[in-house]
Amino acid sequence: MDMMSLHKLDEKDIRILHELVMDSSQSITELAAKLGIPRTTVQERVKRLKESGVIKRFTVQLDYSKLGKGATAFVLVSIHPEAKVRQKELAEILSRLDDVVEVHVISGEWDFLLKIRGESVNSIGSLVVDKLRNIEGIGRTITCVSFATFKEEL
Repeated sequence: MDMMSLHKLDEKDIRILHELVMDSSQSITELAAKLGIPRTTVQERVKRLKESGVIKRFTVQLDYSKLGKGATAFVLVSIHPEAKVRQKELAEILSRLDDVVEVHVISGEWDFLLKIRGESVNSIGSLVVDKLRNIEGIGRTITCVSFATFKEEL
């Protein structure tokens, strides 16, 4: 299975991808009709895009405020200098915390960037103070609360 790079995608592939990013629940038939491309062509291209890894999975975008998780914060986390835990192990532990929706290993002064969604700023604060900071190997943290989101894509 060869990996498809961006320069190998043609206009039809890009149009199909754009439509799927906007609404991944569209059927192959709906995509074909909307794009004016034969159904069999769309089906084969979507299959190829999945097999090559360009399309990792189909998903939905949620309105977290309607799910009781309207507060968002980003937390920078450093590993304690004397920690006896590996960075990858710590990342896996962090990713299992309730309300932690993203864990990124980053470069620079900090080791991780977390995205947290909670019911309130207080609940996020409790997660950081009572759980996150008590994990073996965690050094410092800085929490930045998001006031508004203007763009968020999956």
